[in-house]
Amino acid sequence: MRRRGAPTLYELARGGMQVGSSPAQPPALLASAMRSIRVPLGFLWVIGVLVLLMLVVAYAFGHGRGKAAGFQEGVRQQLDDTLARETAGQVRDPLLPPPIPVVDRPSEPVSTAPTPSPAAATGDPRQKGLFYFVLVTDPSEAGGRAVVEFCRAADLDAHLVFDNNGRSRKVIVLPALASSAARSSREGRDLEARIKAVGRRWQAKAKGNRSFDDTYLVQHR
Repeated sequence: MRRRGAPTLYELARGGMQVGSSPAQPPALLASAMRSIRVPLGFLWVIGVLVLLMLVVAYAFGHGRGKAAGFQEGVRQQLDDTLARETAGQVRDPLLPPPIPVVDRPSEPVSTAPTPSPAAATGDPRQKGLFYFVLVTDPSEAGGRAVVEFCRAADLDAHLVFDNNGRSRKVIVLPALASSAARSSREGRDLEARIKAVGRRWQAKAKGNRSFDDTYLVQHR
């Protein structure tokens, strides 16, 4: 009769087991080992996502480096082409004749003298209907010419003309004014101020000379 927990004599004789020894259980050991190395499914998903993210980052980094290298290469190529064109333009073909040097000609001086009116051909630059400042009335021919020369040296366009009656002389100044009211315009005031400034210098030049402070406008008819 088998005792609790102990094999019978028949079992001992058949299995070659000794009394007091416990039989080996390979299936139980293998199942325990498989349970110890089991990996959760969520952990595998995390590893897969990390690997995919690393691949994406590596691709983006490599693509950016390649694009930057291509841009630098394109800029360098463009600079090389520009330098080559400039160098080719500076190289002259030895078979062509030498260029003719260009000699700069001095520019002709521009005349700043006032343009005379058509009546200047007769010695009288006045135009009918316009108003002129009169500096000196009824001078001698020599005295009138002296006034004209002094005024022209002071940049006043003075002229010795005959009066309307054709007998007496007077010294007038250009430019003319369109009306007597134009004397109050800016151009009229500036011209009158210049006339008076030159007149004070003329008066100081020699005893007996009069200033042009009493200059007046007269219309040429």
